[in-house]
Amino acid sequence: MKKKTASLVALALTTSIAPGAYATYDSNTVGKITNVLTYDDGHFLISLDPMPAGPCSNYFIVGTDAAVDARQMLLSRALTAYVKGEAITIGYDGHTCVNGWFRVHRIG
Repeated sequence: MKKKTASLVALALTTSIAPGAYATYDSNTVGKITNVLTYDDGHFLISLDPMPAGPCSNYFIVGTDAAVDARQMLLSRALTAYVKGEAITIGYDGHTCVNGWFRVHRIG
């Protein structure tokens, strides 16, 4: 009986995880930042030349689910590369879209 209860609990936990919890850092791309769009709630979007092909190929997003310090660090790196016109590496989830955009995991 204990084994059956433990199995049911494990099944309930794995099916109740939020969809964003499955986001993975599985791709890198290099390019020049062409736009950085910031929003009042703290998230920001980045466009890159060239943008990678994929299901969410208009922008990269750094969402508000990232810690404030992490978002500020990523924004600083993005703006520095943008102002200098330098190519930069962006690490992102190439399979899961967030509002239609690639989710950023690292910049630099």
